[in-house]
Amino acid sequence: MEETLIENQAKKGDEVRSRLPQSKRLGFWSNTFILWGLVLTVTSLLVGGLVGSQLSFREAIIVIAMAGVFNTVIAMLIGIIGARTGFTSAMIFRYSYGNKGVLLPNFIIAITTVIWFAVILNLTRDSFVGIIGVTIESSVFFWGITLLMAILFLIPAYKTMKWIAYVDYLAVPAIVFILIITVWGALDTGGGLKAIIEKSPIASASAFVVFTSAAGGWLHANTVISDFTRFYKNGKQAAIGLFLTFGVMMVFQYIGATLGALATGEWNIFLIMDQFGLLEISFFAIFLGSWSTAMAAIYFGANMMATPPMPKYKTEEKNRKLVLLISWGIALFFAWYGPDQIFNFFLQFLAWLIGPIAITVIIDYWLFPEKRQLYEDKNGQPDMVINPAAFLAWIVGFLVGYFSQEFLISLINGMVTTGIIYYTWMRIALNQGITPELQIKRLFSSNNKSK
Repeated sequence: MEETLIENQAKKGDEVRSRLPQSKRLGFWSNTFILWGLVLTVTSLLVGGLVGSQLSFREAIIVIAMAGVFNTVIAMLIGIIGARTGFTSAMIFRYSYGNKGVLLPNFIIAITTVIWFAVILNLTRDSFVGIIGVTIESSVFFWGITLLMAILFLIPAYKTMKWIAYVDYLAVPAIVFILIITVWGALDTGGGLKAIIEKSPIASASAFVVFTSAAGGWLHANTVISDFTRFYKNGKQAAIGLFLTFGVMMVFQYIGATLGALATGEWNIFLIMDQFGLLEISFFAIFLGSWSTAMAAIYFGANMMATPPMPKYKTEEKNRKLVLLISWGIALFFAWYGPDQIFNFFLQFLAWLIGPIAITVIIDYWLFPEKRQLYEDKNGQPDMVINPAAFLAWIVGFLVGYFSQEFLISLINGMVTTGIIYYTWMRIALNQGITPELQIKRLFSSNNKSK
C-alpha cells in the first residue's frame, strides 16, 4: 500500500529517473514553444553579436549558416532518442558511459549548466541596474535585485515542465519582437543593409574559431535536448520542432544580432539596444527571454544529477526538486564570481568539453543497432558499469579539441577524434560479443594469471 502511494506521488511530477509515459506528453506547439523559449534568449543574441563584431558580413553569414546546420543535425540525432525512449538525457547517457560512468558527462553538463544560469542572470541584472542607476557599491540593493531575479528564474523550473511552457507563451512573442526591433534598428542606424555590408569591419578573428563559439554556444543544450524532446509524442514531431527551433529561429536570431553588432560596433544585446535608444522599452522582452532560458537551463542541469547512480530522496519528484535547489545555490555562487566576464572563452571551452559527449551518444544509438534495444526495451538496462571506450574517447577528443585551436575547426577536430576512437573500440567489442568493460577485465585477469 505504501509503495503504491509513493508511485502515485511520483506520477504527479516530471519523471527524471524513469520513462515519461505517453499520458504526460505535450502537444506539438506547446513543446515547440518550450524549445523556442530555450533558444530565443539573450545568450543567442550575445553569440550573434560576437559573430558580427569579429567577422565581416559575408564571413558572418557563412558561419551562422554552418552553425545552424550543425546544431540542427546534432539536436535531431539526440532529440529523437529522447522522444522514442521517454528518458531524460542523463538516463540516456548511461547506455554509452555505463551505469556509474555516467557521472562524468552528468557532472560536466550539470556544472556548465549552472554557470550558464549565472551568465544569463548577471547579464540581465547588469542591464536592469544600469537602467535604474544602481552601482555595485550599493551592494545590498545590488545583490537583492540579483537574488530576486534568481528566484523568479527558479520558480517555473521548480514546478513542472508545464510551468516552463506558461512562461514561454509570453517570452517567445516578446523575444521575436526584440528581433524585429534589432533588425529595424540596425538598418536605421547603419543606413540600410548595403551600407552595413560596405562598412562591416575587417575580420579580427578566425572564422573557424568563431564557428566553434557559435556552434558551441548551443551544443550544450543540444546534448541534453532529450529532457525536452521526450515530451513530444513521437520522433517525427521532435525532428520538425527541432528544425524550426535551430534551423530557423536560432539562425534568424544570430543574423539579427549580427546586424546589430555590425551597425553599432557592440556585441552585447543590451548595449546594442542602448545605442538604438530602446534599452528601456525593450528590456522587459529581453528579460522574458532570459527568464525562459535560465529556468530551462537550471531544470535540465538539476535533472543531470537527480538520476542514478545518485541516491534518491523519497519520490522522484521530491528528489528532482531537492537537487534543483542545490543546483540553484551553486549557480548563485558562480554568479558572485561573474562568469560572464569570460563569455567568449566559456563558449569555446564548452565546445571542447561537450562535443565529445554528444558524438558518443549519437554513435552509440544510431550506428550500433544491436544496442538500440537496450534504450527502447521497457526493461532494458545499460550493459556496463563503466565504459572504458567512452572515457578514452572523451579524454582524447577533449585534448585534441583544446590543443588544435590553430588547426581547422577545433570543435570538429575533437568530435571526429572521439567518434573514431569510440566507434572502433565498440565495434571490435560487439563483433566479439562482449563489451569494452569485459575486455578490460579479461585483460587484467589474464595478466594476473600469467604472473
